[in-house]
Amino acid sequence: MNADCRHLVARTFMRLLRHFIAAVLMFPPVVSAQDMHFMPRDHALGDVHPFFHEGECFLYYLKPGKYDSMLVRSRDWLHWTASAITHAPAGPADWMSPYFVLGVFHDPSAKMFRSFYGHAQGRMASSVSQDLQHWSCAPKEFHVPAADYYQRRRDPFVFWIPEMKQYGCVMTTWMKGRPKETCGAVSLATSPDLKQWKDHGPILDPGTIGEPECPQMFLLGGRWHLLASIYDRAVGRPLYWTSASPLGPWKNEPAGMLDGKDLCAAQIAFDGQTPVLFGWIPLAPAKPGKQTWGGHLALPREVHALPDGKLGTRLPAKLAKTLETLPWQSEPGAWKSLVAEFTLTMPADTHEVRVSIAPLGEIVFHRDRLRILDPSGECWSEIPVDLPVAQPISARVFIDGDIVEVFVQDRYSLAARLPACTAPVRLSLPARAASSERFSQWRLAP
Repeated sequence: MNADCRHLVARTFMRLLRHFIAAVLMFPPVVSAQDMHFMPRDHALGDVHPFFHEGECFLYYLKPGKYDSMLVRSRDWLHWTASAITHAPAGPADWMSPYFVLGVFHDPSAKMFRSFYGHAQGRMASSVSQDLQHWSCAPKEFHVPAADYYQRRRDPFVFWIPEMKQYGCVMTTWMKGRPKETCGAVSLATSPDLKQWKDHGPILDPGTIGEPECPQMFLLGGRWHLLASIYDRAVGRPLYWTSASPLGPWKNEPAGMLDGKDLCAAQIAFDGQTPVLFGWIPLAPAKPGKQTWGGHLALPREVHALPDGKLGTRLPAKLAKTLETLPWQSEPGAWKSLVAEFTLTMPADTHEVRVSIAPLGEIVFHRDRLRILDPSGECWSEIPVDLPVAQPISARVFIDGDIVEVFVQDRYSLAARLPACTAPVRLSLPARAASSERFSQWRLAP
């Protein structure tokens, strides 16, 4: 190779290298500080809004600060890659907010994707995209108009109602004339064309709750379900109500909950026919009034209808297959990250089994309550359950640093962030509760 050729190759290589470095600096690979729980490298993740398209999960979320819309994508729901999203310049007459993408849906008539978001005075504006990454303001006629019965309205979620052949939009509502602790309601509007909307007012208004954050409505098991996280000095746990119709009636009391307080602002999206629940775990151990907004992404949960009409959560089979591909090592010991699968039997004379995750704390399987405690016995997350006595109970436990997630009986899940513990964790069952069928632990290889 002569000198001119060598110089040309060198210049070409350096030019490609500069382009590569610029691309990396602009779109750095996103990795998690935890082994199993994703979080962007330089900021926490909050209020996730999943959408499935062509087998891929597009997870839109809000970045702390101005609540800018951000996007990560995944096909296995464990490894996530940052994907830049842009918005066309807004004109003087456009309605625009930093959170220009929240819940996403496909509009087949227009052959485009849409997202509605709260703007000013309770008005719900919208943005549109052809590829889920490049967005622009929709024409002003595509918005849900404001009303006068509330002080504030936000968090719109637009969905299709087959029996009405119309779109619905549920929204977090702060009713006028009431304090923040009791102002919460969910409003509903319907439209045949996303332009002309009929406001049905508050369809859920108990008069005893704070704002129901990130409400959603979806059809599952032949019933309509309304999902929301009730604000109580912090983002609340995911509660749900059920009804035969989107218009109600909706009982004031929820039908159940899908997790504890540390699965924040949880949202459901359908992967084909499978509803999958995503939420975030606070960056630091959280109490009402002392919650860090944003944190790590929790492991997704599959939501399914139970014979008694309630909803259950379980580890999705797709995620379980992904986890099997990780470099696990099966051996006893104490580790910072581990997964355990086991069955236990709750003695009839105690109605309770305590599983040690020392020195991090313990998991308490009670007949009617599942709890995650720290070493002092303080409870950081809990849910009501109905567990059998003197019968095998199946469980999966994920420990990832100070994050604990528990899946029980393919019906219950519970997440918690415990006070940080620098020492490795060892999981152990009491001898009289352990089952001889299976007790397996895996740790992630270095």
